[in-house]
Amino acid sequence: MKMGGLVQSSRSEHRRRPEAPALAAARRILVVTGVILGIGISGAAQGPGRASKPPRDISSPAAQEPELPDGRVSGVVLAADTGRPVRRARVFISAPQLSEGRGVLTEDDGSFIFEELPEGRYSLTASKSGFVSLSYGQRRPLQPGTPLQLADGQELRGLEFRLPRGSVIAGHVFDDGGDPLPAANVRLMRYQYVQGQRQLLPIEATQTDDRGYFRIWGLNPGEYYVSAVSRSLNLNGRGGPPPGVAAPAGAAAAAPPAARGRRGFFQPPPAPASQSAAEPVAYAPTFYPGVPSINEATAVSVGLGAELVDVDFGLLLVRTSRISGHVTNPDGVATTAGNVNLFPESAVGGRVGTNFGGRIEWDGSFTINNIPPGRYTLRARADDTVVPHYASQPITVSSADMPDVTIVLAPAATISGTVTFENTRSTQVPDLTQVRVSAPAVDSTDIGRNANARVDREGRFTLAGVPAGSHWVRASGQLRGWTLKSVTVEGRETIDTPIDLGSGAALTGVALTFTDKLTEVNGTVKDDRGTPFTEYTVLAFPADSSMWRPQARQIMTARPDQNGRFQIRGLPPGDYLVATVDPTEQGEWFESTFLELHRSEAVRVSLGDGDVKTHDFKIPR
Repeated sequence: MKMGGLVQSSRSEHRRRPEAPALAAARRILVVTGVILGIGISGAAQGPGRASKPPRDISSPAAQEPELPDGRVSGVVLAADTGRPVRRARVFISAPQLSEGRGVLTEDDGSFIFEELPEGRYSLTASKSGFVSLSYGQRRPLQPGTPLQLADGQELRGLEFRLPRGSVIAGHVFDDGGDPLPAANVRLMRYQYVQGQRQLLPIEATQTDDRGYFRIWGLNPGEYYVSAVSRSLNLNGRGGPPPGVAAPAGAAAAAPPAARGRRGFFQPPPAPASQSAAEPVAYAPTFYPGVPSINEATAVSVGLGAELVDVDFGLLLVRTSRISGHVTNPDGVATTAGNVNLFPESAVGGRVGTNFGGRIEWDGSFTINNIPPGRYTLRARADDTVVPHYASQPITVSSADMPDVTIVLAPAATISGTVTFENTRSTQVPDLTQVRVSAPAVDSTDIGRNANARVDREGRFTLAGVPAGSHWVRASGQLRGWTLKSVTVEGRETIDTPIDLGSGAALTGVALTFTDKLTEVNGTVKDDRGTPFTEYTVLAFPADSSMWRPQARQIMTARPDQNGRFQIRGLPPGDYLVATVDPTEQGEWFESTFLELHRSEAVRVSLGDGDVKTHDFKIPR
């Protein structure tokens, strides 16, 4: 990302654009005419003895329209490989002052401009199909960019994006006999940090063509895991959806439209003569280079703008099982709506690859077909009640069917309490009805929509539908300038201690307190010649290593803006280490090994309520 050529200028003296003389004269005539007409009409409407009201002075400041902000940001988007302008690229700008952000498309010469911007700290991104999306100042994939500090009436010109071409991963998928396998689902996954935890997430997906060929483009450089699963039915004709694909309501057991040929629908190959109905087989979800689990898979690495075209592997033909049974509520009555899912276990403690699922029918029954052998986590959720019910348990699937599985759901927990604001500096507090309280799971497990509760005008809330387990209690909304100070349960502080909830538990007396006394660590990052150094990230983390954990409120980062200034606001009071770091990807700073690596070079800073501390960093070139 090239940042040279950035021009900053003040435009406060041009905040009101001058009018042409003729237009100004016409406007004065209209104003005078309007005043005269207003007096005449008012007088005609008056009855005898009624005093005439004086005309409204429309030239007074109170009657004028509010003055629009006049900040501007402009630049150009170019292709990194050729330097040619990229037309119709989407550029998006966001800031706390812009509730929804703004987006524009570049002109034929690659230029873009944003006008009428208020003072603030902005993020700027550019994207176009076939290119890698970038934030301004971004140096690596999955890293934040450089924020832009815009003063009142200031103009930033000459911002330049150089978008690289997206990388490509391509190859072939074969069946167990070595023949090309059409209409197979191919998925790319890579490790990323989510809520402070490193997880393997799906990034892109496609299907193989009639030659078994797939091609996924527009990728960031990096390491990816490739998996595939056949969309064909299982080979013994058992019916039901392909592995890992839930059957749509009322759908017939047929191949997808993409697999239609000139002579009708594509039919799966018949089962070999040696196969019997007692031994169902199917193509299992398979990872490159042809292994059944992510633990054995090999990552493929692709460079910036590079093409990796020989990712070829075959699917594994395995004996599969069927799990079926019934789902009941705690009172033994059958559940009438919901889902049952199986998530494969992995060595990293999360769930990866393809999940296998089925709907809960009107009588509480469910069926999941074509499940390869392995260890899974079974999760069920019922949606036929006002408050969802859940079930979660480990399960091992062998080659035998499991026809009589009974799942007993447990009621969700409920959290209720109050939200208050300690107003010490602000002139007004946020609208309580815009605050939402949630209880995210400590292990980031997702078995359905994360429940949240609206706070009423009296500051009370009731959060229902919380699955059993360990949870944090957090709040969100229009809370700029405020930070969560404490979460107490019956006077006991739990803001940094997970709350363990059992099924059907009703936790009351939870008090969330916000304060406007925000701490702040600020300063500059410059090189030894005094030039702003924007490439590094400023990291603040606790001096006490026992607090190094995912989602910790005490770990925050900030990127210096174009002037080299940084600001970290809202850290809880305590002792901190502050350092300049160059992480490989966003979120890496939640790893204890990463923090330990930078402990010795960090500066110690102690923060009390509302403290503001300044430290300037010098980076040798």
